[in-house]
Amino acid sequence: MAKMPKSLAKSPVRHRTMPIAGSLQKISGFGTLTIYKMEASPFWYVRYYEDGKIIRRSLKVADKKVAIAAAKKLFVDIKHHQMNKLPFTKTSGFEVCARGLLKENAARAARGELSEQKQQLDAARLRSDLMPHFGKYEIADINYAIISDYLNKLSTPARPLSINTLKIHLSHIKTILRYAQRVGVLNALPAFPTLKTIDTPRAWFNSAEYTKLHRTCDANIGKVFKKAGTKGEQRRNITITQELYDLILFMTNSFIRPTDIKVLQHKHIAVIRAEQTYLRLSHPPTKGHGSPVVTMPEAVEIYDRLLERQRKEGFGEPGDYLFQPEHHENRDYALRTITRQFDQLLTIANLKKTASGESRTLYSLRHTCIMFRLTKGDNVALLTLARSARTSTEMIDRFYAKHLHAEMNIQQLQSMRDGTKGRKAPKTPNKASSNETPAKKVQKGVGKAAQ
Repeated sequence: MAKMPKSLAKSPVRHRTMPIAGSLQKISGFGTLTIYKMEASPFWYVRYYEDGKIIRRSLKVADKKVAIAAAKKLFVDIKHHQMNKLPFTKTSGFEVCARGLLKENAARAARGELSEQKQQLDAARLRSDLMPHFGKYEIADINYAIISDYLNKLSTPARPLSINTLKIHLSHIKTILRYAQRVGVLNALPAFPTLKTIDTPRAWFNSAEYTKLHRTCDANIGKVFKKAGTKGEQRRNITITQELYDLILFMTNSFIRPTDIKVLQHKHIAVIRAEQTYLRLSHPPTKGHGSPVVTMPEAVEIYDRLLERQRKEGFGEPGDYLFQPEHHENRDYALRTITRQFDQLLTIANLKKTASGESRTLYSLRHTCIMFRLTKGDNVALLTLARSARTSTEMIDRFYAKHLHAEMNIQQLQSMRDGTKGRKAPKTPNKASSNETPAKKVQKGVGKAAQ
């Protein structure tokens, strides 16, 4: 076989999109602005290099003189966008990366690594807040000042946002920029503003308030209340239902969150009747936690009663939801319906706010359940409690146990290893005995089911 001539062997293979060497012309007085042609197109192209960035565009003209004029106009446009910190492309680098992250997270959600709710919240936040501010910037141009300006403009007197909400926005921005870093668009993350963490634990119901809550609910089952709008007009009728009563007792004996109401189905519930009686709830992960929830024994009695009633109403199948099964397709509406009833009940019972002004919501029932275990449980291990409540010991301490003070567990505080409840002080002769009454025996359960 004949050998290939050396001249041909050394000739590099030129790609059709490479500039034709003889066509390259630098535009005098316009920095690195250069026009050129390539074999893949009949049109002239322009490129501009500055600060480590290269902008390339087709001028969409075949005449050289027209191409030079178009290149000069493009140069002016580039400078205008640089001076005003605007993206030169129609779709900014930030938007490209933000939507790329959404697509990546959609795949993770399909694998069960992320919740569908987080996907929806991220998409809504991107659309309503992040894109209007950051959409005009290239990803590499986003710095501390731009991020800080976003936070300052985000929270206004008309829309006051908590520190924790602002931290969620800040975390979302950082996640987008980290995605940009992973795909090679960004070399390093900018400095981020620091927000002081302020824990705001939700209000709960003490024993007396909780008793008042479920008794008021029981007394008002079937009653209809007219909900007025801000201008006094009637908006809707709200009926207090037996289901709400069951939900109050169930949540306060099962550690579940309000969001669990949307996903909890009968097929996720196992009734355990052995040495210990409880429900094992194995519903889909919520808030990043998927460990089974183990309930108090009273939850079994509540569940049995609820299931019996649902079967009479045509529900109770494994695929039916535990609460609001009639709204199988729209679970967001199901949760809103229950929430409206609970808010109305709080108004009726005069329990909407605590003595210190904290607002109560449906979430307060979960907080109450955990606080009852901390105050009424016999030395319950925090890790065990955290596992069953699908949270962490850190979150228990920071949020749920914020209202816990030493006097609530005085017996545990003063207990001795030999089992005594605390060392008694020696009696003083000729002194009147204390007139303090002994503490009443604490019930093992909570709510009417435990009575």
